[in-house]
Amino acid sequence: MKIIKEKDILEKIYHAVEKASFTLDPSIKQLIIDAQKKEKSPLGKKILDVIVQNLEIAQNKHLPICQDTGMVVIFFEIGSNTRIEFQHFETIQQIADEAVKKSYRDFYLRKSIVNIPDRKNTQDNTPAIVWYKNIPGDQFRFSLMIKGFGSENTTRLKMFRPTASIPEIIRFTVKCVKEAGPNPCPPVFVGLGMGGTAEKAVFLSKYALLDAGQPRNNETSIFEEQLISKINALGIGPGGFGGDITCLDARIKTYPTHIAGFPVAVSISCWAHRSHRGYL
Repeated sequence: MKIIKEKDILEKIYHAVEKASFTLDPSIKQLIIDAQKKEKSPLGKKILDVIVQNLEIAQNKHLPICQDTGMVVIFFEIGSNTRIEFQHFETIQQIADEAVKKSYRDFYLRKSIVNIPDRKNTQDNTPAIVWYKNIPGDQFRFSLMIKGFGSENTTRLKMFRPTASIPEIIRFTVKCVKEAGPNPCPPVFVGLGMGGTAEKAVFLSKYALLDAGQPRNNETSIFEEQLISKINALGIGPGGFGGDITCLDARIKTYPTHIAGFPVAVSISCWAHRSHRGYL
């Protein structure tokens, strides 16, 4: 049995929030640099130049990549042979919230979370959105995402007929990006979730975004590449000012569903796709 101390989880999440807020994952940054080289529109290229400059300034001066410091979403994977040694807290949610609270306070990140229905600010950017998945073995790992709401507000869910084809789903996804226009701060990353129930499809679409910049799964790669090509053909371009590059990457996650339905969800991330992975 592997013992994980709560203070180690807290410290890992604390620094993950810091890293994600000030630097992009190298694979994500490389996609932006590649787009900078490919973009033919002078204005679109200028927007990408500014984005790259922004990334350098953020990293060198330890400033947030974006003024929307987002809502923290954490996906935990916890091995069945792992036990968390709680001392000051009773749940992983409490540990995560404490780490987020400290990180947003210590690094002077904007507090953007409000209670419902009174819309009063919680003053510490908590609570975080926390998901758990049990896995075999003694591993403890997490994937963290900081989600701005310019892109989050463009999330879409549609309950298709069970006879819907993949080309239909691709057309729907492209339509979602077209309707979003400049609002999610393109060039964007697109996550497509298919299957399960309504809430599972939305979860899958968000989880799919974490694969951006990583090696592709052969089962879905052909559809992901079609998505990227068709979205870029929209001509929305960097910043929504027109151009060749609207989508930097698209990823798909699937799950079995009921014979009577076909839930499909689309999640979009802005170019500032802030994520970090950690393990203990």
